[in-house]
Amino acid sequence: MQRALDWFSGLNFVQKVLAVLFAALFLFSVSYLLATTVLYLGGAGDRADSPIEEGATPNTASPGSSPSASASAEATVPNNKLSISRARWEGEKAVVEGTWKGEISSVHCDLLEGGTSGGLTRWWDRSVGTQMDWSDRTFTQAFVAAGEGESGEPLDPQASYGVGCSAQFSGGWSTGDSAPVEGTPPAE
Repeated sequence: MQRALDWFSGLNFVQKVLAVLFAALFLFSVSYLLATTVLYLGGAGDRADSPIEEGATPNTASPGSSPSASASAEATVPNNKLSISRARWEGEKAVVEGTWKGEISSVHCDLLEGGTSGGLTRWWDRSVGTQMDWSDRTFTQAFVAAGEGESGEPLDPQASYGVGCSAQFSGGWSTGDSAPVEGTPPAE
């Protein structure tokens, strides 16, 4: 220790200032690294801010994962689900019915020409919304022809049709489902 003091006292003023700054920077760096290590090993470093950062997918657990890991994933990802139970042509309209699980805000369905991966059709009247039965947790959407002057397009009776429904849930979550529409569309 005496040698260090002798060395320091032999320095000029500028060298002493630089030596003090270097020592302060060194002590700060060491204390920062120690604090980071202690917090990481203490468990604060293994917490993600969102399920996406964790790599979680809704309602799934990887094969071979422990029950506690599965419970942890379920604690961060709500069990929201939207399912189409039936989609069919009923005379002059297409009707889709389904159910949901979770704290839902809304359901929106679209009629697709070309099956479930097809494009939106402009045949149906968009002012007819999805009917929701909150107590039974079911929804129904009837796709009826657009009226005169509503820029509706005619249906292709030879085409396949599908429906795609999406749901918005509390907390900003969303999910959806799609299904082919059974039967034949009305001939125009």
